[in-house]
Amino acid sequence: MGLLLVGTLFAGCTLSNTPRRSLSEFREALLCHDADRALRYIDVDRVVDSMAKEMLRKYEVKANTPLEALGVMMGKEVAETMMPEVRALIREQLWQAIASPTEGGFFRDIRRASVWYLTIQVEGDTAVVEPRGGSGIRFKMARSDAGYWRIVEIVRTR
Repeated sequence: MGLLLVGTLFAGCTLSNTPRRSLSEFREALLCHDADRALRYIDVDRVVDSMAKEMLRKYEVKANTPLEALGVMMGKEVAETMMPEVRALIREQLWQAIASPTEGGFFRDIRRASVWYLTIQVEGDTAVVEPRGGSGIRFKMARSDAGYWRIVEIVRTR
């Protein structure tokens, strides 16, 4: 009976169409340095857009004078104009970082981590994922039209 329960729990956590399964596939792609497969699980455009919006929002909150508010408004216009090039550049840099044979860099911790050390809260077609132990990073995932989950937003919590 206990073995059946453990098997059911394990299957439920690793079945396809779950955030944990997509993260496991993402990690496996990182370990194999398969950038094309890994980028299937990251919506680079949405991640970059959310990071830019958050950065500009922080500047907007700090703008105390009309001149500072004008600078923020101009920054938004420039960011909107440059965003396609920025997304393409970041996508290319991510591809190179993943495909690189070195184990260091941005994905070092993800390559070493286990998807079982993540707290995942699913609400409909979105999920909030946070490493246990307070790493200072949390990310949001969304279910793709193809059924797997993609990282769509990364947030610093500290």
